[in-house]
Amino acid sequence: QRRVHGERKRQKEIDRRTHPRTPADFAILYNELEAWRLQETTKINESSMGPEERQLARQELLKKETRLLQTIDKLQIKANQENKKDKTVATLGSMASHKVWKHSKTELGQTTVETPFTVRAKELLDLYHGLQMKGLSVDERLDILLHVKWTVKEFECALTREIVELVDREADLLNRGRKDKSLEGLRTRMSNLFLQFCETPEFNPEAINHQRVPLEFTTRPLVKLDATKR
Repeated sequence: QRRVHGERKRQKEIDRRTHPRTPADFAILYNELEAWRLQETTKINESSMGPEERQLARQELLKKETRLLQTIDKLQIKANQENKKDKTVATLGSMASHKVWKHSKTELGQTTVETPFTVRAKELLDLYHGLQMKGLSVDERLDILLHVKWTVKEFECALTREIVELVDREADLLNRGRKDKSLEGLRTRMSNLFLQFCETPEFNPEAINHQRVPLEFTTRPLVKLDATKR
């Protein structure tokens, strides 16, 4: 058991370096890089190299350090994106979760219920997950796009019109046989806009409980409903 625990701990430390996600993980990488740089600098200074050869060695060390810093920076960008995605999914999941009502009499415990608002949030969460799915057949993808289109078309505003436009564009390209790789940019844009739709209280009432900034202090031109549709 001790051996298994040790192996798990070792694997965890490897994962923290190959797939860093937290500030503490990146602190380890930067500290280890600095320790490596100091060690290599000491080797150069204590070597029997001549002045010119030593200068070249220092320049080469600087190049290696720069490349490693660039690699860490790329890992940090990727981690920020993954952390943001995880936080987004958790927030949408919280909107869709059942309401828990505690009884005034403790012996009655609590009641878990769905409301029209949480049902709506769950439907939007499922559609958002659908847009993120990989490896779908053309028919499966088109089915998801159709559901997204009719969901947003309940409302008329700049945001929903742009989502519908992107849905129609992707559907057209899929029917023409375009590969998934060429659609990545369009799909990313569509997912981001649909996420904005999911986070807007006018379209997802549960979102009002998850606003970081009160609505009266935000400017949201894309989600302003057309006058005839209010």
